[in-house]
Amino acid sequence: MTNLLKTYLRPSAVAHSNFYLRYYMSHKDKFDHKFLEIEFQPDKKLRCVNDSNYKDNVMIRKEVYIYKSMMEELKRIINDSETTKEYDALWPPPD
Repeated sequence: MTNLLKTYLRPSAVAHSNFYLRYYMSHKDKFDHKFLEIEFQPDKKLRCVNDSNYKDNVMIRKEVYIYKSMMEELKRIINDSETTKEYDALWPPPD
């Protein structure tokens, strides 16, 4: 399973609306490629995509706009977790 968390958060981004977060998780085997993608965009749009390709199902896509308070709470959680202090190069290779 592959996980990818991309957070573009500058120190001043909490005070501004210049916040972007993308989470991508996938699994690929000889039969199919499954993935889940969640994206928070600066315009407060939350976008989710799920493709399991199970029995030829179609890809599920949803987009909604979220409240400013939810975006602020997400920023707070990420800042508190210190995720942005990690480096992708130090992560272990995928299985």
